Amino acid sequence: MPICLPSFAGTTAPSSGGGGGFANQYSVSLDGTNDSIDVSSNPSLDVYSCSLWFKTTETYFSLPIAGFGKSGSQYGGIRFIPVVAGRAVEFNDGFQYIAAGGLSNSDVFDGAWHHVAIVYVDSGYTTSTGTATNNGKGYKIFIDGTRVDTVVSLTSHAYSLATTSSFFSVGKERTDFFDGLIDEVAVFGSSLTDANITTIYNSGVPGDLSSFSPTLWWRMGDNDGGSGTTITDQGSGGNDGTLTNGPTFSTDVPS
Repeated sequence: MPICLPSFAGTTAPSSGGGGGFANQYSVSLDGTNDSIDVSSNPSLDVYSCSLWFKTTETYFSLPIAGFGKSGSQYGGIRFIPVVAGRAVEFNDGFQYIAAGGLSNSDVFDGAWHHVAIVYVDSGYTTSTGTATNNGKGYKIFIDGTRVDTVVSLTSHAYSLATTSSFFSVGKERTDFFDGLIDEVAVFGSSLTDANITTIYNSGVPGDLSSFSPTLWWRMGDNDGGSGTTITDQGSGGNDGTLTNGPTFSTDVPS
């Protein structure tokens, strides 16, 4: 039976999003060659939920947006595999993956802004189409506020909670790099609800995440004046990021 998904109409025009004094004025541009945003040490964060915005037209084999690192290795994270059918967007724990198998390249690699979120389910997990995992654990995947996880690579695999390590990077996993813009990266120490994700997506306009108590929140220049090489963590963990190998700030933001 074919999987029917809504059209993902991204946003394109730069703006200062949000209300009540919240302004989103900067994103970070990565070149797809060696640019990344890295932590200086192991932040040891439990990734119960992760949220960020991205914009790209890249169609490279493996296109990571965030590499969490796991058990001391640099493998695992949120990534795109645009040339492999059924794996346009996935969460990979370094061994197996849960993917948005119904998405096509044109849904997310269209040069428009999109929001992606993952949410950990500790028990009773099934994909959005009803496939269960062996241990009842897994990650929901949302694109532009809509749940899209449909494929479990190996149902007998014991999926578990992702944790960050000293390999935690935005725009990098192993030797693969992201080519495009990334904005408003957040990691949460709780599993957000579907309604929370809808609120965060906010019809394509980023807003203030303070009420969701992020452990890590990289605003990509907004609280750093769009200059320098440090991304100051606005979350509770105090894990600042460093622009590595020359990423630049951009005023092209989701709106």
